[in-house]
Amino acid sequence: MLAPVPGPVLLGVNAQVPDGKDTSWLWDVDYRVLRGRPVLVTGERRLDLAVRLEADQIDFELADGVDDAVDRIPEGELDVIANYTAFQQIRAVLGRTE
Repeated sequence: MLAPVPGPVLLGVNAQVPDGKDTSWLWDVDYRVLRGRPVLVTGERRLDLAVRLEADQIDFELADGVDDAVDRIPEGELDVIANYTAFQQIRAVLGRTE
């Protein structure tokens, strides 16, 4: 579920124990819904996600971390899609800014 307004999206993927080490599930997701939206990619497995996004012809920017990604977007709403540990990291950073 994404906000209907085509605002920025932050995608985050890690592969820690709670997430599972296998990221092959990235290929089961249809990312075409992100076309036309600003997409930032972060997380330990951001390069795996970048390859997957390129396959669906999604424009994106790699971010070095959550702080870097947040610094690149205008103030306002941000949709976040992440697996468990990546989401916890994003939540911790965004919690510090509010």
